[in-house]
Amino acid sequence: MIFVLLFVSICNLLGLSYLTYIVYKKNSYKNKVAINNIPASVKINLNRFNPFDDLGGDQSFVLCLLDQNNSGVVVTSLHNRDNTRLYAKPIKNGEGQNISLSKEEKSAIFKTIKG
Repeated sequence: MIFVLLFVSICNLLGLSYLTYIVYKKNSYKNKVAINNIPASVKINLNRFNPFDDLGGDQSFVLCLLDQNNSGVVVTSLHNRDNTRLYAKPIKNGEGQNISLSKEEKSAIFKTIKG
């Protein structure tokens, strides 16, 4: 009787492991991002900078993503010793859409448009 329970438990464990493997393989292809599939009309620029004169190095960054009309988004990360803050700002025709931009963000937009 104990051997039957042991055999059933092992079969259940193997079956569960196999199902987990199948689900993982099926979903692992969906989660991959292919950088080479970005359209040529998208302009991308990444600028690193140091927003604090007295702390560390260039740990903060501005990521600018624009389309052929110079509209898109600017993602800014401000990093210091205690925390990191992320900001996303809409861009329309190369300017902030109803929002003010920092000098680093303006510089990133200019460099992205310029190429």
